[in-house]
Amino acid sequence: MTTRLRNVAGASFAVADDKEGFWDNAENGSWEPETLASLRSLVGPGTLFIDIGGWIGPITLTAAALGADVLTFEPDPRAFELLSANVAANPELAPRIRLHHVAVSPTPGRVRLGSPKKPGDSMGSILAADSGAALWEAEAIQPVDIAAMAGDAERIVVKMDVEGAEYQLLPHLGPLLGPRTVAALIAFHPRLLAKAGRSAAEIEALTATAQPALAAYTLRSLDCEGAPISRQANSTVLATRK
Repeated sequence: MTTRLRNVAGASFAVADDKEGFWDNAENGSWEPETLASLRSLVGPGTLFIDIGGWIGPITLTAAALGADVLTFEPDPRAFELLSANVAANPELAPRIRLHHVAVSPTPGRVRLGSPKKPGDSMGSILAADSGAALWEAEAIQPVDIAAMAGDAERIVVKMDVEGAEYQLLPHLGPLLGPRTVAALIAFHPRLLAKAGRSAAEIEALTATAQPALAAYTLRSLDCEGAPISRQANSTVLATRK
């Protein structure tokens, strides 16, 4: 793989993976522009950025290039391999990025995940743990353990994109959503729930169960009109502390 310099949301860093088309989209602003714009306004020196579901590192690397220290968690073995290569390609950023090949989970032990296509495709999820074309297991880490890793950080921003597992995980995210956490970027995937066989009523109930975890925050959908947490459309929600 060839190392290439990329500029994403005004942040420059090198990448060493095989996802050239993806990085073209990230660079030209067609990949999650609202999320990247929010990230740019939220992080910088003095911020600890916690990336739950780091994939190959677009948010991790952007946050680090903007000056943040970063904790990243990624359970997909192929994605973690590419993520590690991308971080290693940036020796000036790497000391501020701590990578963990684990799945963030409400419970300890091991987590079974799957992907509709193949490892590394960004779609790895517990929703495909029994039906995916690719299946694997990962060690679990709980939110309370991540909170301990944060140490004495005074300003924290959390991002979570876990392809449908957010509904299960959010009610247990309390240790990471204390007063030090000024904002969170949470990707919600109701369409993935529907594709996995959840009914509209079940999606409604899961959303209602997840939302109280963000009660201390003002919620705004970055890419979906209507309710901050949509029951129909996948969207990323920016939660800023009230």
